Amino acid sequence: MNQSETVESVASANRKVSALNPMGYPPTIEQLGMAPRVESLNGKTIYLVDVHFVDGDKLLQQMQAWFAEHYPKLFSEIREHDAAAVMAVGH
Repeated sequence: MNQSETVESVASANRKVSALNPMGYPPTIEQLGMAPRVESLNGKTIYLVDVHFVDGDKLLQQMQAWFAEHYPKLFSEIREHDAAAVMAVGH
């Protein structure tokens, strides 16, 4: 490295850089309560809806396996009835 390259490197190292935070500020929101629970899932049809949040498919696959074990007729009944939905919604 020659002397002019060394002087240029020192000058670059001493230069200040300003940056802005691109995240901004979240809007003020009014928090709502959760929907009321149904008393029982017996006789109800539950829809598992994937809206493509990261790894939502894995969560829904686990839920589907649980429902298949505990409510084996559930998925055949989905075509006939509707009562509730589980939405895998993320950001």
